[in-house]
Amino acid sequence: MRKNTLFIIIFVIILTFLSGVLLFVRKESSQTIKTSLLKQWNRKFIRTDLKKSFVVSKKNHHQLTVLSESQGYGMLIAANEGLEKIHSVQAKKQFQQLDNYYLANRYGGTHLMSWKQIISLEKKRLKKFKNNATDGDLYLAYSLIQAAKAWPQNAVSYRQQAKLILQDILKYDYNPKSGLLTVGNWATSNKRAQNLLRTSDVLPKQFTAFYHLTGNRIWLKIKYRMLAELLSLSQQHKTGLLPDFAWINSKGAVAVAPKTVSSKYDGVYYYNACRLPYNLAQSSDSQSQRILNKMMKFFMQKKFISGGYRLNGQKLNDYQSASFGAPIFYAALNNSKYNKLIQQEKYIFMQKLMPNNYYQSALIVLTLFNPNFR
Repeated sequence: MRKNTLFIIIFVIILTFLSGVLLFVRKESSQTIKTSLLKQWNRKFIRTDLKKSFVVSKKNHHQLTVLSESQGYGMLIAANEGLEKIHSVQAKKQFQQLDNYYLANRYGGTHLMSWKQIISLEKKRLKKFKNNATDGDLYLAYSLIQAAKAWPQNAVSYRQQAKLILQDILKYDYNPKSGLLTVGNWATSNKRAQNLLRTSDVLPKQFTAFYHLTGNRIWLKIKYRMLAELLSLSQQHKTGLLPDFAWINSKGAVAVAPKTVSSKYDGVYYYNACRLPYNLAQSSDSQSQRILNKMMKFFMQKKFISGGYRLNGQKLNDYQSASFGAPIFYAALNNSKYNKLIQQEKYIFMQKLMPNNYYQSALIVLTLFNPNFR
């Protein structure tokens, strides 16, 4: 009897030890992946000129392109590094330098960033484009809120900047008749374009954070109004897939026709809508989860995630795409019933970031900051 008891005790000790080793190895492995990809991101996409840094979205031998979207993602990544205390001193300096670039490239006397800048490498000149892009400014504001948490000594300044951006988004990028954000200030005054919805502008967690920062309940109204339109679009197809862009009118939401905004894929699940699993998975509200879970059930039926889908589920391409897979992986981390998608898409994090694909790289790196990535 004593031998059996002793055997059981030894077995439990060994099992506990092995479990601890496996957990340690897994944690170390995920931390190694995170550290490696962050180093790659900083090396391949961040450029610094004096005390200003920017995220290069496109480059050639003659010029560099910077977008407010890329700057917003870059600042959010740096703020997340600060929150997780990864290279915290370096991340703080980088965030401030990225912020300096944003401050130097606001548009038309507003606190909104010029949606695009072209930097000439030969003439050392910067061309600042007119107008803003709502998604870029939303991420800029949210990154400042996160930075205030990461570096409390700068919290007052960062929160004030965020408030100013949010005030101007409501002033220039908000349609009070529809209760929706427009795609940019150029669209707000356009009778047709003011009813155009970019589905990836729906950021429920961020809208809630904006309400908590400002106390302005309009942000909650925007949240639930925009989610209602996504839900309407979701219900139109068994797949639950959402288009990049949709028209919102008195009869409801409808996907736009091809080439309405920028390409023949404007009305399908493409390189804007692919961010939605990431956006929705961050929020626990019932509407976000309902929309997300319908899409995730569709993706669970796929052997791999391809580069875009028609709303009926037909593939647009046969290649695997990390731009589409990374947001789905992020969402899958939050629910064990989607473990198949985690196993299926984890290859994304075993590869190096592609230096000519800023957008895909940004989505991969942002996925690293899911609390369940371990």
